[in-house]
Amino acid sequence: MKQKISAFAATFLLGAFLSSASLPLPASEAPQPRHGTKLVIVNDDGFSAFFSGRYKNADDLRQQVASYADTSVAVFEWCITSGSRVNFPSKTSELIGTGVTDFGRRGDQVAADTLRRLATEGTDTLDIVAQACRTNRILCYASMRMNGDYAPSAKDDSLSRQFNSDFWRAHPEFRVRGPKGEDRTKLSYAYPEVRAFKLAILRDAATRDIDGINLDFLRHPPFFGLEESLVKLFQEKHGVDPRPLPVTDPRWGPIRAEFMTTFLRDTRKILDAAGAKHGRRLGLSARIDHREYAVLGCDIATWLKAGLLDYLVVGQRTLGGYEFDLAPFVQLARDAGTGCAVLFGEEGIVSGHDLTAAEDKLIKAGKMAAPQRDSLSLEHYQSRAVRWYAAGADGIHLFNENNRAVMRALGNVPAPAH
Repeated sequence: MKQKISAFAATFLLGAFLSSASLPLPASEAPQPRHGTKLVIVNDDGFSAFFSGRYKNADDLRQQVASYADTSVAVFEWCITSGSRVNFPSKTSELIGTGVTDFGRRGDQVAADTLRRLATEGTDTLDIVAQACRTNRILCYASMRMNGDYAPSAKDDSLSRQFNSDFWRAHPEFRVRGPKGEDRTKLSYAYPEVRAFKLAILRDAATRDIDGINLDFLRHPPFFGLEESLVKLFQEKHGVDPRPLPVTDPRWGPIRAEFMTTFLRDTRKILDAAGAKHGRRLGLSARIDHREYAVLGCDIATWLKAGLLDYLVVGQRTLGGYEFDLAPFVQLARDAGTGCAVLFGEEGIVSGHDLTAAEDKLIKAGKMAAPQRDSLSLEHYQSRAVRWYAAGADGIHLFNENNRAVMRALGNVPAPAH
């Protein structure tokens, strides 16, 4: 099986190169603001509304997109992955929940049953969302969570069973490793087979009438560990064994970046080839952590200079309400001179946690109330946006946010509070 996957990886990567080698790499083309002067981009995780039962059919998806029509939302990011499985018919990975009969939470089964029914009926969720975006003159970016697989545990392996792909199960040898060679769950981008698997999902997505792809590096690092080949590279370059060193040692950054930049270049090739068929340029964006991006292998300076990105979202891998200096990222993009937009990445949820299987059982039995989560208010967003726009932000990226009033308000620079 390993040889089969390796052959697939080599064939895929060679095909992607040959199909697009003759295409010139254009400069970035940032999306244009809509109903305002600033970009507003919203991300839908492509799962929660299936989990809650709000998305039941194609019309529900169309109505969701149509609800943004009178807002400043210029780009709708529709997340296509949970773990390493997908929510649309794919030749590469399975639908979320495939093969699972015992779900940890009631909503997980609702989501899996709905996605399976829609696929059986011939409903392509990604295509429906893309067409609805076009109808409402909103750009549609397919968003991929870069490494969302779940670690199984003795108490609850339901998330792993539901979200982790058959590829993940078949290839433990391709996972991130700890200092003693222990399995750290996530797939490692150091392996060409892993990159080919992820790229094939994106290639599937690009056959739909989307406008671009978003790579979400906040969901969830790490992307590399102490795999044997990486340890060897580090030793050759620096003359020391990296296993006793902290994983945040800055010397790791350039080594990891070579693999991840290759991944972005290959994604750009997929988009250029698909764009040639669609008759237009397809965009590429990334969401990164302002603190950890370099050590995680995200060489954004190179990405920007090479014109790989059309917009860059800078946020923080935590609950919302965080603050940091956006100006250096704005300057980095301006210095690159390729036209990439820079957005402050807001996380709407400021407290709480995802529902667990144990909590869901207690709620079902009437022994506890559903846990509450607090979110940023419209006033919070507006006061924060004043600072991000003053720092040079081209717009705001909204994650875990459904308030249409927020999406209307942030398209223009709010007046400073007195």
